[in-house]
Amino acid sequence: MNAQMETLTLQELNCMVRNSIRQQFPETYWVQAEVSECKAHFSGHCYLELIQRKTDQQAICAKARATIWASTWAVLGPYFESQTGSRLMAGQQILAEVSVEFHELYGFNLVIKNIDPSYTLGNQAMRRLEILRRLEAEGVIDQNKELEWPELPQRIAIISSPAAAGYQDFIHQLEEFAGGLTFYTALFPAVMQGEESAPSIIEALDRMIATGVDFDVVVIIRGGGAVADLSCFDEYDLCYYCTQFPIPILSGLGHDKDHSVLDRVAHTSVKTPTAAAEYLIDSLSQQAFRLDSAADRLIKLAGQVLDMNKLTLQTMPGRLMSLVQQRLHAQSIQSERIQSRLKQLTAETIMQSSQQTAMLSTKLSLQSQAMMERQKWRLQLLEKSINSFSPETILKKGFSLSIYNGKVVRSVQEIPVGGTLETRLTDGILTSTINKKYVNDEH
Repeated sequence: MNAQMETLTLQELNCMVRNSIRQQFPETYWVQAEVSECKAHFSGHCYLELIQRKTDQQAICAKARATIWASTWAVLGPYFESQTGSRLMAGQQILAEVSVEFHELYGFNLVIKNIDPSYTLGNQAMRRLEILRRLEAEGVIDQNKELEWPELPQRIAIISSPAAAGYQDFIHQLEEFAGGLTFYTALFPAVMQGEESAPSIIEALDRMIATGVDFDVVVIIRGGGAVADLSCFDEYDLCYYCTQFPIPILSGLGHDKDHSVLDRVAHTSVKTPTAAAEYLIDSLSQQAFRLDSAADRLIKLAGQVLDMNKLTLQTMPGRLMSLVQQRLHAQSIQSERIQSRLKQLTAETIMQSSQQTAMLSTKLSLQSQAMMERQKWRLQLLEKSINSFSPETILKKGFSLSIYNGKVVRSVQEIPVGGTLETRLTDGILTSTINKKYVNDEH
């Protein structure tokens, strides 16, 4: 190396870069970017990573670190959430006012001064519109709607989080307000919020098909939430999958204002899980009412026909006798022929009436048998549902019951050290003595 050549330390070089950046970028700039990471630090600062993707929405063509200092974040964070209905998070498109900075130790960084929430909301709406247009262009947007709604929607597959209040509301509505109608429900748990929700719902739908059960309707339900929390229901892959699903989909996603893409492609959409249960009850009630009305009309008609024939049979002998007397008085010569004709006519009339009565009896018998079969099928469904939750069935699935002092144990706090515990399995009982017990920290 030439001894005359000027050398710099790394710090000196970074200082030169910092001063150059300050000179070249003295103002603030509005920048469009996607948030790929967002972490609120205990110090009060918010640290982000901003990216830009290429037009194919996959490859990243630019990336930069960004910071919102605590004094700004304390105001900007709540304001953004109040305007968009969601906290600032990964996956959102933002329009941010930034200053460009370079630190000798920490390198290049963008300091966010402000964020325009209307840009984020507009971007979400535009993305939803693009997906709707794509599904329409592919000719699949109405495919699930074109499926025939079942006449008796009783076997219901539910896609929901098992711990969600919306799921509990749905089940409560079916159990308390069904008015004697019977529903068979099966829950297929799924994540209903965040990046994992769309593939989780698809996987739950696959599990439902794999059971081989001939479900009548699929219900996808979730309670209300922020706009961003419900953005998973605007994912193209999930919505396209639902358009191809072979069973009618009923959605009740808790939207107060806008409908998601999933609401648009579903066979039927209602606002809440409770409304979804009400829709099923109304649908089944209408069909049951039609069947009951048809049976009542058939019974009434059969009674009218029987009464008419009974009246005919009752009045016919009198008419015949009157006719005989008239004939005998007017044409005594033809009495033998008239008597023969009257006998023949009487026999034919009685035979026709008997045939009509037999036909009506057959119809009534078939209708009664059909009604008995439907009631038998409903009882079988109820029996299967009850048996699936019986203690014997649960034990056969590999579960066990722990008994202390004759009561089922639900917490380690209920058993003292030294206590005797009974463990009931499907093929016998184990007796054990408690030497130690541990309590989970989360409880």
